[in-house]
Amino acid sequence: MAHRFRLDEALFLERYWQREPLLIRNALPGFVSPLSPEELAGLSMEPSVQSRIISVHNDSWRLEHGPFDDVDFRRNDQWTLLVQQVDQLLPSVEALKTCVGFLPTWRLDDVMVSYAVDGGSVGPHFDRYDVFLVQGIGRRRWFLGDFCDDNTPRLEHDDLHLLKSFTATQEYLLEPGDVLYVPPGLAHWGVAEGECMTYSLGFRAPKMADLLARMTDTVLERLTPELLLEDAHASEAGAPGEVTPAHIQNARSALINAIHALDDGSWLAEVVSDGGAIDDDMTLIDPLLPGAVRLLPGCVLTWIRRQEQLEIFVANESILLDSDVEPLLTDLCSARAVNQESTVDSEQLLLNFLIERGLLVNEDV
Repeated sequence: MAHRFRLDEALFLERYWQREPLLIRNALPGFVSPLSPEELAGLSMEPSVQSRIISVHNDSWRLEHGPFDDVDFRRNDQWTLLVQQVDQLLPSVEALKTCVGFLPTWRLDDVMVSYAVDGGSVGPHFDRYDVFLVQGIGRRRWFLGDFCDDNTPRLEHDDLHLLKSFTATQEYLLEPGDVLYVPPGLAHWGVAEGECMTYSLGFRAPKMADLLARMTDTVLERLTPELLLEDAHASEAGAPGEVTPAHIQNARSALINAIHALDDGSWLAEVVSDGGAIDDDMTLIDPLLPGAVRLLPGCVLTWIRRQEQLEIFVANESILLDSDVEPLLTDLCSARAVNQESTVDSEQLLLNFLIERGLLVNEDV
């Protein structure tokens, strides 16, 4: 089942995205949680699933890692169960990704699902990524604070990165179908009012260091090894042994010019598609059956226009195909099912490329 948030997407991108929080009341009218608390607990008992329980008792916070069993849920403290990458496990949860189809699909990381008892919380904290918090069951009260950074004081705790102090500047009570967008770095603290479940759509951003390293490698591969720095216009000699500001600026300009001349942007597509690597322990890929197929959940497919062709990147590999593959490609990137059999040669080449790498699954998987 596909979803779409009820909001002014253009206004959101202009004013809120990575800038300000936004409460979207009734963003998903009539929303029914695709998962029950019991089903979420069952997932957390699987050894291949990433799960945690965060609890607090007498202001003392504790983190436990799964897999869990029934005994772990018989407790008297205030606790929250969190399960990562549920979108890779259940198509009904993966469908929530269509809510944010107006954002780059390669920026969307995963859907984490949490269950909390009354008063349950993960504590005051901030994240380095964008997140849409979709209320699924019950109610959760969210407190928003100030923007934080690495210098913001934190509690001394071996496992949790909780803020040492927190002052709320905004407060919202979310009910099923409500959504709260929280930009990176903003302090927030959600507390369950009664039992509740929340779906967190998290967006990752590539690290600048990774982008710079990949871009540099790309340029170096294309740079003539014998090419030397020219300094005809850096006439300022300076004192003996001195590297002057003019020398530095000349060299910097030469490097920037080389990047502009040799860089084709592939490094960005490579980095973000590589960031969507599949956890082999979590996902068991069955042989394909006849019928419709879709991209393996968690797999990131990206592409760049190259004149009359498209360069397609996935899992550290790429393929160049004719542009008539675009409709099929965008369907796959949007997590939509497609037909295995195609009369267009480029589409069949793409499907075969993905099938050979085990990156397609049947529609009902």
